[in-house]
Amino acid sequence: MYLWTSKTYSKSDKIYRGQFHYFRNDNQYAEESFEVFRDKRDNTYHYISECIVRVSTGEILNLHVEYIVNKDYIPTFVHIEKIMGKTKSFETFDYNAKKNVLNYKFVDSEGKVSNAEITTAPKFHITTPTTASSMLFLRSKKFDANSKNSFNVLVSHNQWEFTANPVFKNIILDRPSVTSEKINIEGQNVQSTQFRIYDEATDFKNLKEPPHIKTWISQHGGIPYVVKSDDGTKIQIKYLNDLVEKE
Repeated sequence: MYLWTSKTYSKSDKIYRGQFHYFRNDNQYAEESFEVFRDKRDNTYHYISECIVRVSTGEILNLHVEYIVNKDYIPTFVHIEKIMGKTKSFETFDYNAKKNVLNYKFVDSEGKVSNAEITTAPKFHITTPTTASSMLFLRSKKFDANSKNSFNVLVSHNQWEFTANPVFKNIILDRPSVTSEKINIEGQNVQSTQFRIYDEATDFKNLKEPPHIKTWISQHGGIPYVVKSDDGTKIQIKYLNDLVEKE
């Protein structure tokens, strides 16, 4: 079904499918389609995203992301592929749970390979340029709704060439309300949980309203309904189909 993923996925294992639209100042610039599969044999979840982005030069950027997590929602394998015209690159993160090590590989358009071994904490998240799997770290540990929570995320700044090894940073999340809230998506009211995301260096003491990203998370596989940032960017679900009974 997918030519670029690490395995062939069966339609019978599919549990969710959907699509996001990306906007900047109300102008749509990207579209992400995704599917989620559950492998009952090893109790893993596989998030497959394909995103088409129109960049500022008018060119089309194609993004492919395969994101596999275990039953504890720790990423075990992540593949990111970027293609724009004749230029392409891909990165893979392969987790060795016994050693708490990620084996990282980056390949550029010329076929040059760069490798790194990255030591991790037992709980972590790997960032990617797509949305469907972006908030899975929320399911990796218990969230304290009455205080700020810190999460360890691995960030890569390698685009078309390898420039540096990915690095870990902390992000901070809180919940403005301990209860869920209704939001309207494409004319339908749905239940969601709102979170606010802050940079680890945020000055909470001196800033009344520090810069942050708002996200409303669905009850389906940790998939967001909406993501909003201060720069006018908004990512909103177009549709989200639950193909099995609610877990």
